[in-house]
Amino acid sequence: MQDLCEVDDLASPAEVVHQIFHRAGRALGVASPYEADQKRWVEKIKGAEDSIRAVVEDSGDPFLVALKLSVAANLIDCEFRERLQPGFSLKTLLEEAPELELAIDQSESLRQAAAAASRILFVHETAGELLFDRLLIETLGKSAGSVTSVLRSAPSLGGALAADALDIGLDKAATLTDPGVDCRGLLLGSSSDKFIEEYEVADLVIAKGQAAFETLEETSGDSSKEKKAVFFLLRAKCAVIAGELGVSPGDCVVERN
Repeated sequence: MQDLCEVDDLASPAEVVHQIFHRAGRALGVASPYEADQKRWVEKIKGAEDSIRAVVEDSGDPFLVALKLSVAANLIDCEFRERLQPGFSLKTLLEEAPELELAIDQSESLRQAAAAASRILFVHETAGELLFDRLLIETLGKSAGSVTSVLRSAPSLGGALAADALDIGLDKAATLTDPGVDCRGLLLGSSSDKFIEEYEVADLVIAKGQAAFETLEETSGDSSKEKKAVFFLLRAKCAVIAGELGVSPGDCVVERN
C-alpha cells in the first residue's frame, strides 16, 4: 500500500502493476505467484501441439484461425481467467476459436499489412500463449529474419522469456530479442538503443496483451512513427480498458492504431 501511495501519476496501469508485483514477489520470495499454474498450461499446450496445428492447418483460412486462437489464448495466464470466462479450458479454446467473434475486427487490415511488410515486430505477452503466437507468425509467410519476437528480460507474472520461446521452437519462425528493460508491455522511453533500432526499422508491429495496449497506445500515433502500422491483439481484462475500447470485459480484440 505504501508503494501504491508513491506511484507516479503519469505511469500506465501496466507499469503500476509491474512495480507492485515486484514488491509482492520480494515479500513472497517468488518471481511470480502464478508460476505453478503457468507451467501446467505450458506443458498442456506443448503436449497438444499436433492437435492445435491441425485446427489451423485444416481450416479454410489458416491466418484467420491462427489469429483468433492467438487472441483467445490471451486469457491463458490471466489471473482473472475464471471470472472472465468460467470453464475456460484448452478444449473449449480449440473448439470455439475458429468461430470466435472479434468485438473489434481489424483482421483483414492486419492481413494486408503483414503481406506488405518487410520487417515485423511481434510483442509477446505470456509463456502460455507462445505456441499460438508462433502458429500465427508462420501463417504470415515470412522468413525468421523478417520477424522479430519481443520477449521479457526477467520473469514477472508469466511474461514470456527467451527460454520459453526456445522451448516451443519460436526461434525457427522469428529472431528473438528483448527490450533491454524489465517491464510489462513496451516502454520505448527506457528501452535499450539496440531495441529502439529494431522497433524503428519495423514497418509493422503486432502487440499482444492489455499491457502492450496500455504502454504503446499513446506512442503509436507519434508523428515520428505515424507511418508504422501497430496492431493490438488482446482480450479486455478490466472494465476500464474495455470501456476505452468500447467492448465488454473478456471480449477479443484486433485493433489498429
